[in-house]
Amino acid sequence: RCENFNHFEVFDCETNTWNKLSPMSKERFSFGMTTWNGKIYVSGNDAGCSIVEEYSPDTKTWKQIKSMNEARHANNLINLNGEMYAIGGAGTKTVEKYNSSTNTWYFVASLNNEQNNSGCAVYDNKIYILSENGFEVFDSNSNTWQNLTKLDIGLATELVSFNNKLWAVGGGENENIDKASKSMFEYDIINNSWQKLPDMDVPRIWHCSVIVNY
Repeated sequence: RCENFNHFEVFDCETNTWNKLSPMSKERFSFGMTTWNGKIYVSGNDAGCSIVEEYSPDTKTWKQIKSMNEARHANNLINLNGEMYAIGGAGTKTVEKYNSSTNTWYFVASLNNEQNNSGCAVYDNKIYILSENGFEVFDSNSNTWQNLTKLDIGLATELVSFNNKLWAVGGGENENIDKASKSMFEYDIINNSWQKLPDMDVPRIWHCSVIVNY
């Protein structure tokens, strides 16, 4: 069962153990999370909130930074070229960018499609976001979102950048969004096309996917 929690833990690869750290001040589920300037940031929650928190590994503490202009649920938080963006969420197409010098959020170009519970990744200095509502790319230089070839998927698919391609991993089956999928797809950026990859052994939804040692 998915619930809101403020728990926060770290995995020690050397000892193969999990250790509890200071909890977040706000309970969260279905929220955005990213790393930026050596710190961890979280935004939004299942109820929809604008509160953004920053975790410092040096002090092992959380603190709130300036809240977003809009409350968000199931949004993405991502770092592009040293700048942090809060993207979409349920019921909104808006996108905000954080200015650390002034501790303020300001709106940039809105999405073409409502993107929530989305996969999001950075490749070649652009942000790509994918959900059952569509697939699009953000160019910060022109401050524009462009629609790309849509992939027939359900919600909560993970998107990662690997080997000059984008991979869509798991998510919900379209005919039943509560049913997890084993599917993986590879996106060719040059040709703007998707190719089916071999299925995973285990179906996954509401999961995380990362690339390591590459």
